[in-house]
Amino acid sequence: MNFSESLESLRQSFIEALRVRGYSPATLYSRNGSLDLFFRYLAAAGIDDVREVNRETVRAYHAWMMESGKYKTHTVHVRIIALRRFFEHLEKTDAVLVNPCNGLYLPKLERRLPRRVLTQAEARRILDAPDTQTRKGIRDKAILEVFYSTGIRLEEMSQLTIHDVDTRNGFLRVNKVKFAKDRVVPMGRKAGNYVREYLQRVRFEWSKEKKDERALWLSPIRPHQPIKKPAISLIVRQYARATLGRSISPHVWRHTCATHLVANGSNIAYVQRILGHRSINTTQIYTRVSLTEIRRTHRLAHPRAKMTLGKGHSRARIKNP
Repeated sequence: MNFSESLESLRQSFIEALRVRGYSPATLYSRNGSLDLFFRYLAAAGIDDVREVNRETVRAYHAWMMESGKYKTHTVHVRIIALRRFFEHLEKTDAVLVNPCNGLYLPKLERRLPRRVLTQAEARRILDAPDTQTRKGIRDKAILEVFYSTGIRLEEMSQLTIHDVDTRNGFLRVNKVKFAKDRVVPMGRKAGNYVREYLQRVRFEWSKEKKDERALWLSPIRPHQPIKKPAISLIVRQYARATLGRSISPHVWRHTCATHLVANGSNIAYVQRILGHRSINTTQIYTRVSLTEIRRTHRLAHPRAKMTLGKGHSRARIKNP
């Protein structure tokens, strides 16, 4: 077996192990891409045996990515973390004796604040945009309300079935996607009402031809197939563009849901459970977003925080009394 065949075998073993553990397709794709880049680097460096990779090799690879100018710092970290997990797998399966990533230090990245979190007014404008006099509008309204109410991921939304919604009690079951854990999240009254309306007035009619179809969200175009992630993403982007003049991704609704919950006094542990985060440290980012929004509102609203100039005063005279 030559070098490339050996690496491909190790890569497939690693990816399959992640798949068995329930990692999402997006994570598998990212880890696969990270290994692709590393393997190309090894080939260029003339390293023809994975057992020859040592700590200095990994450090040189890290430096090469940083100095190339092609990759942002966050991307470099993602690539190195993928490499750590890969060599951990190789060590556990006895493909290598020593993990070259052991003890490798990476500066801790500051968690980035979510960009373009919707204000409550912006969220209302988008939620009011669908034409609920049409079947398509009723479906789109239900999708947007569920995104805002539950903060679920796009992939989780696309995998919902009719058996995952409990509109009577206001709950939604989110199927295994990330970290291989199901969870049940509360669905707000309005979201529940619109989902119920969609099920009774729209989906019931669309599913007559395929009574065994389990998918929750169906296409308005016959034969009314289940809609996939790209179609749901397009729905979200189109309504945002029509109302706000800019496109937003479904993930913005996730950030918005969490931010508004925290801003209105929700316990951070409660938000963690809703979002399905493994660590509460991930959820803590929304407390920072909330504080940023509170500070902005304080500056605009509090009489002692406003920068008002007296009659006849200039900014220069205020700065230099």
